[in-house]
Amino acid sequence: MSVHDVMAAAGKLKSVKRQGWLDAGIPAEQVESVADHSFRVAFMAAFLAPRAIGGKSGRTRQRGLDVLKMVRMALVHDLAESVVGDLTPRSGVPPKMKARMEEEAMRSLGDRGLLAIWKEYEAGRSPEANLVREADVAERVITAHEYIGTGHPAGRLAHFLEGGKYEVKGREFLALLDGCIHKRTGKRHPEIPPMRCKRPVYRCAFGRPR
Repeated sequence: MSVHDVMAAAGKLKSVKRQGWLDAGIPAEQVESVADHSFRVAFMAAFLAPRAIGGKSGRTRQRGLDVLKMVRMALVHDLAESVVGDLTPRSGVPPKMKARMEEEAMRSLGDRGLLAIWKEYEAGRSPEANLVREADVAERVITAHEYIGTGHPAGRLAHFLEGGKYEVKGREFLALLDGCIHKRTGKRHPEIPPMRCKRPVYRCAFGRPR
């Protein structure tokens, strides 16, 4: 594929609705697109992730982060959904098949660089990948709070909120989540404790494979 094909795939994300919100009963006209989600994850990667590495103790966890790589990773982390759609547990697609479908979709784009950075994100095998995965969860939790703030039932979105308790560790991300809770409830939430977990982010966030 040419660069034009890759750009076309990125453009398709603007019309792919985030299926998790649809599954939760959010009206389609109010549901964000995958592109909407990816944009804010990339924004967080660019401006918050480098500061988020201090963690709860304030001590730096990693130095020499490649911020450009994180932004690129955030922009492509859901690019496969331009081909296969946003597959959630309700889709009935087994996790291993979902992983194969998404990798095949990325391979079909014909860009080795994009494929490599996507695989690095999926594997979580670098500090940059782990922070972008954390930003992905934080963005999802923030969006859930925003939907609740506009009148959608909190009970239907509870499993999205749980993700913050398990995978969000960076101090800047925690501050964002605390701010969302305070804005919605008028209360401050105690610092969210991380769960020591080697499972993929999506397993921790949803309690089951996504």
